[in-house]
Amino acid sequence: MLCGVSEWLRELVLTVGGMAEAPSRYKDDLAYWVEGREIAHLEADNVLDLRLTRAVIREFEDDPRVGRRGSSDWVTLEVTPQDREFVKELVAKAVIANSGRLR
Repeated sequence: MLCGVSEWLRELVLTVGGMAEAPSRYKDDLAYWVEGREIAHLEADNVLDLRLTRAVIREFEDDPRVGRRGSSDWVTLEVTPQDREFVKELVAKAVIANSGRLR
């Protein structure tokens, strides 16, 4: 288990599929990758940073669980185990948004 991070959230992210778990390029911890691109990492207990597209972020801009970082494609999700379906939906959107992209 990652120190200070909810195991439920890590396991939930991995159930979405389409990702590899490997060291993060942004922090000294594990992250979740799609086709060589980091799309998620755990920040703290019940906090997930997730790379989406601006269009997807706009869909959820009024949701208090989604915190946007300026004009970045990264959002911070502050969630609880009751938010499982919401997290799965957003992680699946992140996998799709980051698959097959030209870099």
